[in-house]
Amino acid sequence: MKKIIIGLLFISMTVGLFYACKKTDNAIGQTENLTEQSLKDMQLEKKIIAFRDKIDLIRDNPSLKSGTDPMEIDSAIWFIESSSNLTYGNASSTLENFVIDSAFIDIPLTNGQILWNDVQVAYDEVVDSLSAHNAAITANSKQLVVADISLKEISDNIATFEVISGFATDDEYPWDNDLDWYWGWELGSCDGTTGVDQTDAADIIAQQANLTIAVPGGNSYYNNVEYKDVFPDDYYDDDDNTLLFSDFQEYTLNHQCITASGITVYKNNLIYIGIQELPVGKSLIHYSLYDATMYPLCGGDAHDCWVMHHIARIKYGIWHTSSIPPDEL
Repeated sequence: MKKIIIGLLFISMTVGLFYACKKTDNAIGQTENLTEQSLKDMQLEKKIIAFRDKIDLIRDNPSLKSGTDPMEIDSAIWFIESSSNLTYGNASSTLENFVIDSAFIDIPLTNGQILWNDVQVAYDEVVDSLSAHNAAITANSKQLVVADISLKEISDNIATFEVISGFATDDEYPWDNDLDWYWGWELGSCDGTTGVDQTDAADIIAQQANLTIAVPGGNSYYNNVEYKDVFPDDYYDDDDNTLLFSDFQEYTLNHQCITASGITVYKNNLIYIGIQELPVGKSLIHYSLYDATMYPLCGGDAHDCWVMHHIARIKYGIWHTSSIPPDEL
């Protein structure tokens, strides 16, 4: 697991996996909900396609007067994300593995807004970045599941968008949760037989949690994507233990080994947290788990100590049915 150093914090990202929607338990209620959803989705699809058609018109006719009309930043993000997901995403993909990538694009602002000409350029740059992410994946089969567009930074005349993509692939999982795994730092299995410099318990826990997410059927896509970051101190059990892994050591560092049964417990805890954090009207898309370490000095003698824990990033979105299959990137 590659470590990213941010001050005293070391972070490594887990492998990603499945995506899904929640299904109602009552068959009659499910039919009514799906019928209502389909009617809403038809209207939403028309709205997104109208945006995409205008983007195409402006691209082909850059001198159009409407190209200088302004759009609010939030609206631009919503339309670009929704159009990217409707056009290229498939929330129903059943490919087993998952790859996450990201990119940044800068968009000029005019009086705090984005002109339609620049919205068109921004949309094309987002699609180009998704295409680059797709091209970098070596799997035989791959499919964009979700694109997440968000505002990263803003100044007087520039807005920076972050483009995060999640692609499902046909790669098989190389690791087994029947083993005991070191808590983090890509230390691999506790017996040293596999996963060294590749993975750790954070990966396995997220992997197993994602395998529990059901996949929606038919042509479908996500929009209004968001994520929640959850830290160990956010959730405790009845015995005052954190639901996410947390460890403190001093003087001599000994990395904790999490047993296969312990990984199952942390997996169930992560699923519980994902349900608790679920925003109203949204579905759970994906669990990620990071290992993090802080290196404070402790006590009057300023001796070495370590604070080690897992941080969860859980992605949510609204899924919609679609009348059209996704295009290829």
